[in-house]
Amino acid sequence: MRGVSTAFNLSAGLLLLALMVLTVTDVLGRNMFGRSVLGTVDISTLLLVAIAFLGLASAEIDGRHVSVTLLEARFGFRTRMVLSGVRAVLLLGVGALVVWGLGDVMLSAVERGETTNDILRLVTWPAKLVLFASFLLFFVTAVWKEVLEFSAFRSGEVPETNEVDAAIEQAHSATQTTHDRESEDLR
Repeated sequence: MRGVSTAFNLSAGLLLLALMVLTVTDVLGRNMFGRSVLGTVDISTLLLVAIAFLGLASAEIDGRHVSVTLLEARFGFRTRMVLSGVRAVLLLGVGALVVWGLGDVMLSAVERGETTNDILRLVTWPAKLVLFASFLLFFVTAVWKEVLEFSAFRSGEVPETNEVDAAIEQAHSATQTTHDRESEDLR
């Protein structure tokens, strides 16, 4: 999974570079020669869709997404294990629905020969395929991580917190230490 997500992430970077080159070329062409690059809006729209979602699974694998565990960190071991199980089931259900829906939309676009509305009339199914593959990999990764966390709880281990959680805990303890010192100074 990590190899595929790395390939997706690299693809997103390359597409972002292509989008930047296209945008700069379009602006320079318009300002210097009075002519825009044909189909820039269509191409940019499709590239943005791909760029936005190709890094999704990589962010999940590396834990670079937004994660707030302020409430859950205060619960006991059993409650956290139950929440982990509930999250795994919810992720599986929501993931199945989203991926199924995206697959249906993509197949519909292929069958109907759906294209963009601008001058180039580009087919839309490749962007929809990227969405489908990105969300599929993201949900497989997210469910797998949650199952591993649940298994760790079941075996009696407390799963390691990620860097974000560690940073939150460190900031909280530093704030608490400062607050304790201020309280002592007031006495």
